[in-house]
Amino acid sequence: MKKYLFTDGTNVIREVQSEEELQSLIESSGDPHKIRMWIFNTNEWVTYAEFNKHRVAKASPLKNTANKEVKKEEAVARRPAPKRRGWTKLLIVLAAMVAIFLVYNFTRIKWTKISPLEITAPRPNNVPLMDVDSLIQFIEYTRGQKLDKVTATNLRIRNTWPDRMQLQLKSERDSSHGDIKFYNVGLSIDNSTGYNVDQAVVELTNWKNNLAIKIDTFHFDFIGYAAPATRQVPGEYRGDSLSVSFLLLRAKAFNFCYAAGKESNYGNMNDRWFCRE
Repeated sequence: MKKYLFTDGTNVIREVQSEEELQSLIESSGDPHKIRMWIFNTNEWVTYAEFNKHRVAKASPLKNTANKEVKKEEAVARRPAPKRRGWTKLLIVLAAMVAIFLVYNFTRIKWTKISPLEITAPRPNNVPLMDVDSLIQFIEYTRGQKLDKVTATNLRIRNTWPDRMQLQLKSERDSSHGDIKFYNVGLSIDNSTGYNVDQAVVELTNWKNNLAIKIDTFHFDFIGYAAPATRQVPGEYRGDSLSVSFLLLRAKAFNFCYAAGKESNYGNMNDRWFCRE
């Protein structure tokens, strides 16, 4: 049991036998600043403030530990919750993906499938229609002898070849706001001359607003007469329309050479595509 001496400035010093009694005297004092206390086993008077400081320092370890735990819990409770940066980034990425998807779907070109295209190359301007029977009769009359069958047949084929060499283009197509997309483009040459044709060069033109915006050429070698020769064109074309034409044809079997940029091979307009190559 601890003992104390107590005075509150009234020139009365009391001996105190317990902390409870000491606390009662402190509470009944009119002016705490005048209180002085002597703690036995010490060598000096202390003020009320110094006594309180001494008492707190001497508090039991259990109490200090409890205070520390309370303060620790309060600190943990007051600590701000960690920011969920991962969720924020994920939400931003998802929002960006949704925005891109919406923009793409509202701005992308939407194509509508329309009927396929199928065209046949027109008769070239440098190959006019001829009355081959009258021509043969004129030649026979001029020469005074009848033409042999092979010569007459070859002459007839050379002057009517556009009717015997049919060039076709077939394509699927889609439309979007007046623009047309051509794809799965295929070319075919149907040779009905009865002879093998050694070479053909074909021109494919892509048109837009009556202007040729792209021109491609395709080569065919050895076009037989048993079945059409075909060629699949890679890629696609966009514009208003497509057209095809022959640039060059050669057939040694009936002495034939055609070129789109010529009027004739030797100046003979009655047999303008005769050649010996």
